[in-house]
Amino acid sequence: MSRIVSLLNGMTGRITTRLVIVVSVSILITAALGYFKLSQVTETNSSIRIDRAARAAAALFTERLSSEFSTIRDPVGRPLAIRLKGDTADMSLSFRDVHDPLLKEIGLINQGAANLFRLNPETRAFDRFATTFRKPDGSIPPPMSIGSDHPAYSDIINNQPHLGEVPVMGRLRLAYLTPIQTANGMIAGALAVDVGWVDDLVMARNELRTQIIVAAILILVLVAAFGVMNMSTELKPLRQLAKYADDLAAEAPAVAVPFRSRQDEIGALAQGLERVVALQSKLAHLAYTDELTGLGNRSRYLIDLERSLRKSLSGNQKSTLMHLDLDNFKQINDAYGQETGDALLKAVAAQIVNTVGETSKIARLASDQFTVLISDKSSVVQTAELAEKLVSALRQPFQLAAGEVRLAASIGIVLLQHDAEDADEAHRNAGLALRKAKAGGGDQFLFFSSDMNDALQDQIRMDRMLQIAIEEREIEIHFQPQIIPSTGCLAGVEALARWTHPAEGPISPGKFIPIAESSGQIVGLGTLVLDLACEQAAKWRDEKFDFKHISVNVSPIQLWQPDFIDVLKAALERHKVSGRHIYIEITESVFVDHSESRIAKVLAGIRALGVKLSLDDFGSGYSSLGYLNRLPFDQLKVDRSFITDIDTDQRKQQVLQGVLGLGRGLGFNIVVEGAETLEEVTVVEQMGCDAIQGFYYARPAPALLIPEMVSKIAHSKASLKMRSA
Repeated sequence: MSRIVSLLNGMTGRITTRLVIVVSVSILITAALGYFKLSQVTETNSSIRIDRAARAAAALFTERLSSEFSTIRDPVGRPLAIRLKGDTADMSLSFRDVHDPLLKEIGLINQGAANLFRLNPETRAFDRFATTFRKPDGSIPPPMSIGSDHPAYSDIINNQPHLGEVPVMGRLRLAYLTPIQTANGMIAGALAVDVGWVDDLVMARNELRTQIIVAAILILVLVAAFGVMNMSTELKPLRQLAKYADDLAAEAPAVAVPFRSRQDEIGALAQGLERVVALQSKLAHLAYTDELTGLGNRSRYLIDLERSLRKSLSGNQKSTLMHLDLDNFKQINDAYGQETGDALLKAVAAQIVNTVGETSKIARLASDQFTVLISDKSSVVQTAELAEKLVSALRQPFQLAAGEVRLAASIGIVLLQHDAEDADEAHRNAGLALRKAKAGGGDQFLFFSSDMNDALQDQIRMDRMLQIAIEEREIEIHFQPQIIPSTGCLAGVEALARWTHPAEGPISPGKFIPIAESSGQIVGLGTLVLDLACEQAAKWRDEKFDFKHISVNVSPIQLWQPDFIDVLKAALERHKVSGRHIYIEITESVFVDHSESRIAKVLAGIRALGVKLSLDDFGSGYSSLGYLNRLPFDQLKVDRSFITDIDTDQRKQQVLQGVLGLGRGLGFNIVVEGAETLEEVTVVEQMGCDAIQGFYYARPAPALLIPEMVSKIAHSKASLKMRSA
C-alpha cells in the first residue's frame, strides 16, 4: 500500500494522472466519430454493388444475345464466365450496332461503365472493341488493351473472373471482369463492368477521416501544450542534474550533488549520481593507469596529448612530447625472464619520474615504450638538457633481485607548437624521431625535423612505385659470373635484381630491397626474380650457352612462406628448366627463431626438385657447425669480410684457410665473394677455392653481355698462363 501511495505522490504519478485525463478525452472523441464502423459499412456496400452489377450485366448480356451466349454461375449465382454457344467468336466478339445500346443499358442499370474486350491471339492482350466511355465531345475514346501489367490480366487470362480496383485514366474504378469463353471453354474475351470511381465510393469515409485527423491534431496540440508546461516545471531538476553529470564527465571541479534530500524519483536519481561521483576516481584509476608501473596508460596519454596540443596551438602553453624506448629490453627480458623484465620496467618508470618530475605527464604505451609530456620547458635548450639528463639516468645500472642490469634508451622529441597540427601527427612525428635515434645506434635523443617526414613520405612513395614495378615486371636481373680461378672458366652466375624506373631512372638495390623487406613486397619481388632467372636459364639453354647454373638469393621471409616450394616448382615447370641449373642462396639468418626440423623440412623440399642449396655470406652472422653437418647444403659462399686486404693481413689468411678447410672437409663447393684486386684473387687462388665472384673478374651485367664477358675472362686467363709458361 505504501508503495502505491509513494508512486501517486511522486513525479510519475502527478504527470501520469494529468496526461491520462487529457488522453482519455481525446480517445472518447475519436471513438465517438465511429470511423471504423463507417469504413466497414462502406466496404460492404461497395462489395454488394459490384456483385449486383456483375450479376445484372451477365444476365442482361446473355438475355439480349441469347442466341450467341450463355452464363456459367457459381452455386450462389455469381457469374463465373460467359460462354459462346457456337463457333462464332469472330462475329460475336467484334463490334456490332447491338453492342452500343446494350452496354449503355448495362451502365445505366449499374450506375457505372461497361466494356467488351477480345483476346488478341498475337499479343495475348485483351483489346477493347466496345465501351460506354465517351470523350467530352461524345466521340469514342482511343483503343486500349488489358496487358500483362494490368491487375486483372492474370485472372482473366486464366479463365477466372476478377473483382477489384483497376486503373482507368489515372484513377481507380471498382470493377468486375467476367471471362468470355469459346464453346470449348477457351478464353476469348471479357465483359467488364464497374460501379464508379473508388474515391467517390469512399468519399464519406475520407471526409470522416479528415475530420478525425483535424480533431486529433487539435487534441494533440492541447495535450502537447499542457504537457510542455507541466513537464517543464517537473523536469527542471532533471536538467540541473544532467548539467551536473556533464560537468562531471568534463572533469570540472565537483560540488555537492543537488536534490539529494527529495523523497521522489528526482531524489533517488540524485542519490545514485552521488554514488557515481564517489566511484569516479576509482574508475578513472582503472581506466587510465598502467597496472604494472602505476603510470598513465595509452588512453591517458592520448587524452593528455590532445589537451596539451590544444593549449600549445592556442598559444596558452608551450608543450613538448617525448617518445622513449629501451634499446635492448627484449634481450634482457629473454635472458632474465618476464619477472625480472617487469621489475626493470618498474625501476625505469620510477627513474623517469625522478628525472622529469611529477608535474610532467608520463605514460607507458606498451612493453618498453614510454611517453613524457612536458609543459614547463619553454626553450629547445632546456628540453635538450632534460632529454640528455634522462638518457644519462637510464644508462646507470639497475640493481634487481636477479643482479645488476644495464640498458640504454632512445628518445624522439616533438615541439607541439611547431611540429604538429593534431594529436595523430604529433604521435607519428615523435615516433619518426625515435626510430631515427634508434637507427643511429640508440642511446641518444633526436628532435623531429621535417626531413624525417620527407624521408618517410619518400619511402611510402618508393613502396608504391615498387609495387607497380613488380606488377608491371619493370624489375630486371643482371648476372655476375663466378669464375674458376685456376682455369678462368665459368662456374656459374648469380642473378641480381635491378630496377630502372621510367621517370626516376636506375634505383639502387640498397634502396629498394630494404623497402621491399619492410613492406612485405620482398615475397613478390623474390618470386619475380626467380621466374626471370628460370626464364633466362631456358633462353641460354636454347642458345647452347653453358651457363652451368644460376644462383638466386631468397629472403628468409619468402623462404618461410607456406607455398614457396610450390612457387619454385611452378617456375621450373613453366620454363621447362631442370632443377640442377638453379641454386637457391639463403643467409645464415634462416637459422634464427626456427627449429632445425622445420629448416630441414623446407630445405629437403627444395632439394627434392633437384635444386641446389647455397649458404650465402658464410661467417658474417649466426651459424652452427652442427647445422652445416646435418643440413643438405651443396655450396658455401664466403663473405667478403674475409677477403678484403687479405694479401696484407696474415690473420685473415689463417681464418680463410680454416674456413676453406672446413668447407672442403664437409664436401661443400666453395665460392669466395668480393675479390676486387689481383692480389686478393692470387691469395685466394693459392688457397684452393672452387670459384671466385667479384669485381676483379666482372661486375653484374645484363644477360646479353654475359657470354662474351665469360669468353673474354677465359681467354685472358689462358693468355696469362701462356705468358707465365
